[in-house]
Amino acid sequence: MARVSTALLYFLPGAGSFAPHVLLEATGMEHELVRVVRDDDGRPVEPQAYLALNPSGRIPTLIWPDGTVQTESAAISLALAEHAGRHALAPAPADPARPAFLSRLVFLTNTVQVAILRARYPQRFADGDEARAVVVAHAQAELAVLRERCAAWYAETPFARGDEPGVDDVFLGMLIRWTRLTAEPWWDEPALGAFYDRFHALAAVQAAREQEGFEIRPPAGT
Repeated sequence: MARVSTALLYFLPGAGSFAPHVLLEATGMEHELVRVVRDDDGRPVEPQAYLALNPSGRIPTLIWPDGTVQTESAAISLALAEHAGRHALAPAPADPARPAFLSRLVFLTNTVQVAILRARYPQRFADGDEARAVVVAHAQAELAVLRERCAAWYAETPFARGDEPGVDDVFLGMLIRWTRLTAEPWWDEPALGAFYDRFHALAAVQAAREQEGFEIRPPAGT
């Protein structure tokens, strides 16, 4: 794709684009937001060329200033931190903290995010009301276990690696808001609720949230 004058983030408020949006603000990369519009079935209809950029139709997509197109929220977030050389956000490859950091980030996107989606959108995973109810029940049971694992990250420190937030914290902060769509929002867990408040007090998070215009704790199920 041709070079663009600034990074372009295709987004929906509070969706998987929120973590990359926070990273754009945190790293100071000049960027513009392009809102994606979906139809009632969740298919993107605006911009019309969105599927050419991201054939899966999912949010987000980032176009880098050199024209490179990147998809997948966790991958974009990590790339933004590394491009900026911000080791507080993502440990350098030789840093002993790197393996655990990567494990947390991939755990969040591969395990926690998928469990939330199964609990909220069982129709994507099974046909028929009875089968979907089983999917939801299994997902809710898994989320209860996953919640405790994530809460343990904040038992002794404000953020997962200490006093400074990283990409893993940003990704979890995004996902915690998604759990409002499940039976037990994670902000009700004391350690995660306190972390969630610290997360939303960060300047980059406040800036991204104000631009996207959503509530920190919307009513459950909305």
